[in-house]
Amino acid sequence: MNKIQEKRSIRAFMLSNVMAGLEGSIVATALPAMMAELHGIKLMSWVVTIYMLLMAVSSPIWTKLAERFGYKQMFVLGTLLFTIGSLGEGLAVNMLMVIVARALMGLGAGVMIQLPFVIYGMMYQADERRRVIGNTVAAYSFSTIAGPIVGGLIVTLLDWRWVFFINIPIGIYMAFIVWKNFDLKTDHTKKSIDFAGSASLSIAVIAIMLLFQMMGNAVINFPLLIALLVISLLFFTGFYFAEKRAVDPIVPLELFKNPSFIAKNIMFFMQYGFFGFYTNYLPTWGQGVMGATALVGGMVLIPSAIMLVIGTRNVNHLIQKVGEKRTIYIGFAIMVLGALFLFSLPEHASILMLFVATAILGTAFGIVNITLQVAVQESVAKHLIGAATAVNALLRTMGTTLVLSGLSIALNRTFTDSTAHNPKLTTTLLNQISDAQALKNIPTALVAPLRHTLFNGMHLLALISGLLLFIALFVNWLDPWKKGLE
Repeated sequence: MNKIQEKRSIRAFMLSNVMAGLEGSIVATALPAMMAELHGIKLMSWVVTIYMLLMAVSSPIWTKLAERFGYKQMFVLGTLLFTIGSLGEGLAVNMLMVIVARALMGLGAGVMIQLPFVIYGMMYQADERRRVIGNTVAAYSFSTIAGPIVGGLIVTLLDWRWVFFINIPIGIYMAFIVWKNFDLKTDHTKKSIDFAGSASLSIAVIAIMLLFQMMGNAVINFPLLIALLVISLLFFTGFYFAEKRAVDPIVPLELFKNPSFIAKNIMFFMQYGFFGFYTNYLPTWGQGVMGATALVGGMVLIPSAIMLVIGTRNVNHLIQKVGEKRTIYIGFAIMVLGALFLFSLPEHASILMLFVATAILGTAFGIVNITLQVAVQESVAKHLIGAATAVNALLRTMGTTLVLSGLSIALNRTFTDSTAHNPKLTTTLLNQISDAQALKNIPTALVAPLRHTLFNGMHLLALISGLLLFIALFVNWLDPWKKGLE
């Protein structure tokens, strides 16, 4: 593989992250029209859930398959699955077809988002790896923010089905570019496939993530929660024993004997939990508390994406000056400042203050994310880079899901307390306060107390999420920061 082929391949890998990231956020704009045509409102949540679940759980499996059968082959296969799923969803005539197609897309996205980072770990030394990963993360971040805007334009100008059809030519082009240009020389040792470990891990993770998501519901089904908890514990136990016996385990247990690897994954877990808070709730803060339109509310995240790029571009320089551990301190300290800034905002603050907050947080996220991403790979021996990267991706997704579930519980509790003190305030009205159209139907006398209730809820979530950052700082202090060969 020459330099031109390498550049083409890297661009294709970046494009894969753009596509998968865009798909995770763009679908929200297609859902109303999709539900109206296919009459599937009761299954609507599964359109998002099945995609996220299979994307998360398939990452370690794809990585192990790539080690055995080839990175190029598995990347192209995953991209084609994503493309076929896009075609199926665009042609869907009922909700069952939509969900099956979303499952295929989720499986494909598990390759498209994750495998490039494993490949970067195999191809590049730390400094160059940080640069390439920084560009890829920036592309992914922009795509998730642009998703609702792009989706809205497509649905308005064309039809909801084109939200998915647009993936087809891009997916085919991307698979072709990688197939023709990419070639990573690795030793594809023919070892037995860890079927028991793969199956038990998949079931355990799906059960625990469904458990997390259901915990955030306003009405909780406790028998089902207990059943999911039991299933996850049983299959995690089965997974442990399967990995002990496996010739080539999907997740080598020696990773969890490495204190530096564990510490960095805990920091990642905390960071992505906080990231989930500010990307999911700050638009609601802008719309529901400050009265911004949906367009302006969505735009509050744009400074985050821009400053993330600036943060990533300065990471190598910062590490050369102060080292990796201090760079993480600096990144998390900036993130804490952003969290404190949010917590200090008064109820009637200008929407511009949220733009300032996301700019601060985006800078910090760029610094921390890239430094930790490479540090996770550097903390293990080279033959474990694939497994370490896959485990890290899975834990990041679980961190976001778990924290968002906890925040949803806290927010619902705030709503319950407010409605108990003022019976005129209902959960339905609180849900409508962020919608400009629904706001017109809310009695004027209730708008101020509804905004105040939501403001209190946002403040509480900022406090809870900010505590995660202090945990991350403490873990960084404990981290020995040893390299994989030490």
